[in-house]
Amino acid sequence: MVHGDTKRLPLLKGQKTTDPREYLFVAVDDFSRELYTARLPDKTSTSTRHFLEQILKEVPYTIEMYYASNG
Repeated sequence: MVHGDTKRLPLLKGQKTTDPREYLFVAVDDFSRELYTARLPDKTSTSTRHFLEQILKEVPYTIEMYYASNG
């Protein structure tokens, strides 16, 4: 099982509140504790799919379940 979550990143010093904010996508394998991350421009289903596809390419094992608390 892999647990995942997202977090909207804070503005850096000098950034304006109108500047686009990025999201940090994180996934942790329950057994191996391997960590996977990506910084993406939004939290849309397209970005989520891209992140999950990237994980599936990288892991040397089959992911049977992906758990996210809010979707």
